[in-house]
Amino acid sequence: MIQEKVQEGGIVRIPESFMKKLSLQDGDKVIFTEDPRGNIILANSSLNVLPTLECGFWGIGPKSGIEDEHDIVRFVEEFRKGREK
Repeated sequence: MIQEKVQEGGIVRIPESFMKKLSLQDGDKVIFTEDPRGNIILANSSLNVLPTLECGFWGIGPKSGIEDEHDIVRFVEEFRKGREK
């Protein structure tokens, strides 16, 4: 468990270990959702498009080397790197 202080305006620092797990970089957007038990979930908004991407790659995914969520994450990361150039 990691504890962080809420700063003025509701700002909270996301610990580096969670930034890595969520594949977040400075400037990325996050999504806050709530599960049925009332737990708040923080997610990378770019990764939230995975179900849409999975549908879009249906049938052509394996031909493109995209077979699972890890391949989609890799695809999104490579796309982001291309945008930064």
